[in-house]
Amino acid sequence: MRLTVFFFLFMNCLLHGQNLVPNPSFEQTIDTISKFTADDIHFNSKIQQWTSPNTASPDLITPEFEERFISPPPPHSGSMMIGMQTSIDWGEYIGVNLLKDLDPDKTYKVSYWIRRADCINPQMDIDQLMNENFGILFLADSIKFNNGKLIYGIPQIFADTELTITNKEWVKVEKHFTPEEKYSKLYLGQFRKEGQYPLLMKGYFVIDDISVVELTDYEALFRKIELPVGSIIPLDQIYFITGTTDLKDKQSATVLKDLAACLNANSAIRIRINGHTDSKGSSKSNLSLSERRAKFIAQNIIQNGISKDRIEWKGFGEEIPIADNKTEIGRSKNRRVEFEIIE
Repeated sequence: MRLTVFFFLFMNCLLHGQNLVPNPSFEQTIDTISKFTADDIHFNSKIQQWTSPNTASPDLITPEFEERFISPPPPHSGSMMIGMQTSIDWGEYIGVNLLKDLDPDKTYKVSYWIRRADCINPQMDIDQLMNENFGILFLADSIKFNNGKLIYGIPQIFADTELTITNKEWVKVEKHFTPEEKYSKLYLGQFRKEGQYPLLMKGYFVIDDISVVELTDYEALFRKIELPVGSIIPLDQIYFITGTTDLKDKQSATVLKDLAACLNANSAIRIRINGHTDSKGSSKSNLSLSERRAKFIAQNIIQNGISKDRIEWKGFGEEIPIADNKTEIGRSKNRRVEFEIIE
């Protein structure tokens, strides 16, 4: 289920963090190239950070690129892009190590741009409807295959609305993603579920501007964001006096009013307020404090006009750290409240 959420808040833009994809527009190259790459080794030798996870040969398309088989469009941005061919039994892929692991209990905005190139082969020179097999697959471990066959996998980021890929314009595939485990690798291409032979895209496609950004806060006015159930949004602008449920400043109260306004504008969603602490003190007292803070926020929102049937709360104490509790910086990150979309 996907939800459209309007955030009524006090700044002018949605604050995101750093793009966790290195060389996201493929501008950092090792050597120039003007033809198709011969194999994965050739591709790996031409571009920084990115690699091919199988022996197929995605292409680094530069301004000097010239091949009779295809006519690529201008890049979405910059001067470089990646080209890859797919068919019913052959797949080209690109992979990269993320700058930082994706963590459970965080939500990320993931996107990339795709377009079709003109081909002299009439069977490949047709518009294609995106399917759930083409997209981004996050993994904890590297993959490497000594053939060019389709890689088995279920991508987490795919076009779940109808998108047609043409040679006329770039199309953006975008999705919010909350992982259930840590991921350090990103792979993009057309995957296949083992034992299944679904309808697959066939053609030559160009890829540009891949982005993975942690959703760190919300500060938008009437910003329309699609979020799936399970998305977790930090309430980093809410501060408590140490060891209490008393708000530290007026800004914290303002954030709670803004959150109530957001919920008023989106009557279909239900949320849960999650409270977390660091590991200092006893686990029993930390659990109690996290529960009381989560309950305080939920009741505050209810007092601002939101039905109690739309809000739950839960304290997790020190059970779900997102940083190292051995450092003060890490402990400060673990002392947090957040809201999770549950319906």
